[in-house]
Parts: sequence; structure tokens; C-alpha cells
Amino acid sequence: MSKVIYRVMVFYIAFTALLSNSSLAADSKNMQIESLKALLESAQLHDTVRINTMIELCSALKSKDPEAAFYYGKNAINMAKNLQLDNQTANGLNILGVVYWQLCELGSAMDHLLEAKHIHEKNSNKIGTATTMTNIGLIYSYKSHYDKALEYFFEAFRIFENEDYKAGMAPTLNNIGIVHQNRQNYDLSEYYHNFSLEIKEELNDKKGMAFSFNNLGIVNQKREQYEKAIEYFRKALEIRKNIGDTREEAVTTSHIGYLYFLRQDYNEALGHLHTALKLYEKVNDQGGVSQTINYLGQTYMGINDLSKAEECFKNSLHLAQKIGLSRVITENYDNLAKLYAKKNNYSRAYDFQQKYLNIKDSIYSEESMQRIWQFQMLFDSDKKEREVELYRKASHINALNYEKQRLLKNFLFAAVIVVIILLFLLYNRYLVINKTNKLLKKQKDEITKSNNELINLNKVLLEQKNKVDDLNQKLHQTNQKLIESEKHLIEVNVTKDKLFSIISHDLRNPFASIVSFSRMLKRDIESLSKEDLQELALELDKTVVNINDLLENLLQWSRSHFGKIKYNPQYVDMTEIVNENVKLFLSKAKEKEISIENRLNSNLIVWADQNMTDTVVRNLLSNAIKFTNNKGKIQLFYKTDNNNVYVSVKDNGIGISEENQEKLFCTDSLLSTFGTHDEKGSGIGLLLCKEFVEKQKGKIYFESKEGKGSVFTFLLPLNETI
Repeated sequence: MSKVIYRVMVFYIAFTALLSNSSLAADSKNMQIESLKALLESAQLHDTVRINTMIELCSALKSKDPEAAFYYGKNAINMAKNLQLDNQTANGLNILGVVYWQLCELGSAMDHLLEAKHIHEKNSNKIGTATTMTNIGLIYSYKSHYDKALEYFFEAFRIFENEDYKAGMAPTLNNIGIVHQNRQNYDLSEYYHNFSLEIKEELNDKKGMAFSFNNLGIVNQKREQYEKAIEYFRKALEIRKNIGDTREEAVTTSHIGYLYFLRQDYNEALGHLHTALKLYEKVNDQGGVSQTINYLGQTYMGINDLSKAEECFKNSLHLAQKIGLSRVITENYDNLAKLYAKKNNYSRAYDFQQKYLNIKDSIYSEESMQRIWQFQMLFDSDKKEREVELYRKASHINALNYEKQRLLKNFLFAAVIVVIILLFLLYNRYLVINKTNKLLKKQKDEITKSNNELINLNKVLLEQKNKVDDLNQKLHQTNQKLIESEKHLIEVNVTKDKLFSIISHDLRNPFASIVSFSRMLKRDIESLSKEDLQELALELDKTVVNINDLLENLLQWSRSHFGKIKYNPQYVDMTEIVNENVKLFLSKAKEKEISIENRLNSNLIVWADQNMTDTVVRNLLSNAIKFTNNKGKIQLFYKTDNNNVYVSVKDNGIGISEENQEKLFCTDSLLSTFGTHDEKGSGIGLLLCKEFVEKQKGKIYFESKEGKGSVFTFLLPLNETI
């Protein structure tokens, strides 16, 4: 290769490296394309470099100028086939298959991709095979054959992962995410898109990152999280404008337009959708044109311009039927049915609704035909390869026979010479081995003697080591018992101190009140009116109830700490437990004119300890009533996931200050507060709730704002866990 060509290639490599490591504008993309074209114009360019350059041009132009991409791709394939360059032929077929797919010529796309896959497999090119399988999966996904698409994607990902080829893993994960997105499994779709995005960010793959941002925008749009969706779409659009990717710019612009339609911002929607339509038409993407016209129809129907909407749906349907785009055909049938129903033309609405249902029912039969067609293509390709191989073998058969005769004569002569040399070497080797064996025998006897001495010494050392190990183990066990005993004594002492603190502090005042009431009755009973006696009786009742609640919680807590309460789980009806406790506190609630709304359904079965769960519900409901103002409201509701039930007790009472929230479940200090009617709380009830919930393999947490109320939630398992 001449110095001129060498300099051109160095310039191209440096330029493309610069592009891959910076976020340049669309002009840089154009400069890359022009540099590739300039490289092709060199008359002294090597054939292999020329083919690779045309393939690079095909890839660079596929989203910008598909017709030009088709021209370079076709020339690269023809030239590679003439020179019998299998690898370049397969690469050209693969990228041209993608161009056909973008032009919605799916039959031609599949033909080229299957041929590329066959060549790569024949040459054991694993990366090439996986790349082609990814593109085949895209076509199946485009035609809504999602199971077959996933089959290709997962096999391609397995190959990329085994080869540690991250540049292939990232787009494959992206495609898997799209399939789950179309299947409305948005959590799984978001997982694969984020996984793909992490790899692309590691590789600094701007174009790939744009795909991930665009797809994450679609996922959030489907979830109706529109603000988050528009944020992702704008990130994708910025990258695609910078790199001059016209087709993908059209894709994102169309999605943004549809998002504005969903938000009922019809003017913005129409502006973006018309822009997207022009971009799609520029790159001749019939599938994108069909989908965008469908979005325009929905927008016009949203502003009640039914004539324009009808025209759009029919144009989109005609184009989708022409290119065999099942998903868009289905959407148009459904939208036309809604449109005619809106126009009170129920006959036509019924016809289109039937077509919509029929095409959905035909998906499986269409998928079966697609599989048969694919297997036929593989069979034909394999048959052709066998015929070529037989021809090659036949052409060499005569030459091989002649060569066989000549080699046989030479082999016999060489064999005689080799046998003579081998006999001489074997005799010489025999003499050396005999001498060596005598020396080895003497050394072996000496080694055996030394080994016997070492074995005896090792036995003595091993016995001593075993004795030391036994002693160390006994000492370790003793230390562990002492540590556990110390820990238990500390816990017992702390529990004792807490109990005495509560008894001395929280029981003193209630009992003092009872003594005061008793003396007052003894001293003034004759002078007290009936109303005074009733008021004293009411206050005395409140004091006794508070003491009873406190003693009950103290008893439960102390029994729990000393291991007297055994965890006895079984399947229990959570609704029944809640209902019983609601009945228990109805009188207290009526005193404060508090309404209790119980939203728990019947037969909510959980795996829990009946008594522990009853104590948790009782304490949470008691606290809710205690800290809720007169005429307040308490709500009990729940939700479930696959493994747990979440039961919540919500009140609109006085709430908890931020300072006290940090102390709420703290065992070092008990938070003692007063209710809205000066009801006294010790804080032991919530600690008991926490211990009982965690013993049942659950969790308890809360949300609260001072002056606005609190929500306490605990979760328990729905089923027995192993």
C-alpha cells in the first residue's frame, strides 16, 4: 500500500476515534461520512479495506440516507462474494438486512440476515453470529412475535456474555427490554433498559445511551409518569440531534408528540408529530410514518376534528397493511371503531371492532407460518451449502488419488530409515535407563529410610497438636458461655431498671389520683351532688383503664424479655382480629366522637401469632384514639404483594414532632406523651408492637407530620416461610 493511502487511513482512524470519545454535533457525523467517501475514491486502496469502508458507510448512512446506505451495502456484498471473503460478505449482509428492516421490507431483511447467520456459523464467528441473531430478533419483535424474538435475544446475549463482548450485550439487553415493554411488563422492561444503560455509559456509547433513554421514556409514559417520561425523551433527542441520527430523532420526536396527546396538550402534540412525520419521510421509514399518522389521528379525534382523524387512521391503516405491520393495523382498527362509535355510526364501528378482534386472534396462526417460513429458509440454505461442498470434494478426488500414490512411496522409504534410527535410539536408551535405574534404586532406599523417620516424628507432633486443639476448643466454649451469660445479665438488668422506672414514674401519678379520689369520696360524699359523683366516677374510670393498659403492656413486655411468650404462628384471619379490636374501642371512640373506618376485606388470612398480632392491633388503635382530637377520623386499611400484607392505622390527630420521631422506637429511653384528653402514655406499647412484629418476621414503620396525624403500618407474611 502506498504512503498516500496509508496517510488517508491513519487520518480516518484518528478521526473516528475522536468521534467515539466526544459528543460532537451533526456536522461531525457528516465529516465522518465524507472522510469515508474520500477514502473510497483512492485508486490504490486495497480490496479488503475498500469493502470494509463501504460497510462502514452503509452503517453510518442507514438512519440518515437509507437509499445511499443500500447502494454501498450491496456493492460491498457483491465485491466480497467475488473475492470469496466470507467474513466481509456476512458483515455486509447483516448491515444491509438492518437497512431493509428500516425500509419495512421485512422479507428481504430476513433473507439477508439468515444468510449472514449461516456464513458466520460456518466460520465459527461467534460475535458475528450473535450480532446477526440480535437483528433477526428485532424483526420478530417488529412483527409482534415476541416469544421467538426473546429466543433469539437470549441466545445472542449468552454468546456475548461468554465472549465478554459488552458492545453486543448492551443493545441486546435493550431489545429484551422492548419486548417486555410491548408485553406491558414495565418493571421487567425498566430493569433491562437500566442494565443496558449502565454498560453503554461504561463504554461511553452515546448512540446506545439515546436508545436506552428513549425506551425508559416509553416505559414511564406507559405508567402515566409523564414528567419523568418527557425528561428521558429530551435526553435521547439531544443526543440524536447532536450525532445527526435522523431516523432515531424522528422516533423520539414522535413519542414526545404522543406524550403531549396523552396529556391533552393537543397543540404541542400536533407540532411534534408533524415534525416527526417529515423526518420519517426524509429517511423513507414507512413503519414510522404509519405509526406517526396513527398518533395524529388520535390527536385530531381528541380535538373532535373527526374528518381529519378518519383520514389519518385510513392512511395509517393502508400503509401498515402494505408493509405487514400487525401492531399498527390492530391500533387503527381499534381507533376507527371508536371514531365511528363517536359519530354514532354503530354499524361501521362494529365492523372495525370485529376486524380488531380477528387480527388479535390470528397472531398465533401468523406466528406459526412465520416459523415454517424460517425453517424452510434454513433448510434451503443448508441444502445449497451441501451441494457446494460435494462439488468441491469431487473436484479434488483425482488429484488426491495421484498424491496418495506418490506419498505412499515416499512414506515407505522414509519408514525404513526411521525404523533403523529408532532401533539405534532404543538400544542407546536402554543402556542409559538401566544405569539410571540402579542409581534411582539406591536413592529410593535412602529416601524410604528418611520418610519412616519423618512419619514417626509427625505422629508425635500430631498427637501434641490434637491435645492443644482440644484445650483451645474447651477454652473457646467456656468464653462464649461467659459472654452470653454476661450479655443476658446486662439485658435482664436493663429490663429490670426500665420496669422499675415505669412503675415508679408512670404508676405513681395514677395511683395518687385514685388515693385522692378515695379520700375525697370518704370526706365529702355527703356534700357531693349526683353530677359531681358521676364526674368523679368518670375520671376514676379513665385512671383505672390507663393503669390497666399500662400493666397489661408491662406484663406482656416483661414476659417477652424473659422468654415467657412463645412464638406460635398459624394461619389466622387478620380481618377478625381487627374487627374485634374495633368493637373493643368503640366506646372510647364515641366518648371523643371519633369515627373509625375499617376497610379490611373478609377472609384476609396471614401467617402469624394470634395473641401477638392482637396486641399489636390493640396498641396501635389505642394510640390512634388517644392522640386524635374530638370528631376526628381513624382509618384501617391494607394492601398486599406476592409475599406480605401491609396493615395501616391512620389518624388525623396531633401527629408526632420530628424530635420525638427519632425516640419513638428507641429502647434506651421510653417516650412518654399525653393524649388529646390528657391520656398518659408510657411508650412501652410501641416497643411491644415492634418486638412482636419482628418476632413474626415482619416490620413496622410510620409516617407523621405534627398537627396533621400519623400512619402506623406493619407487615406480616401471607404464607409460611421455610
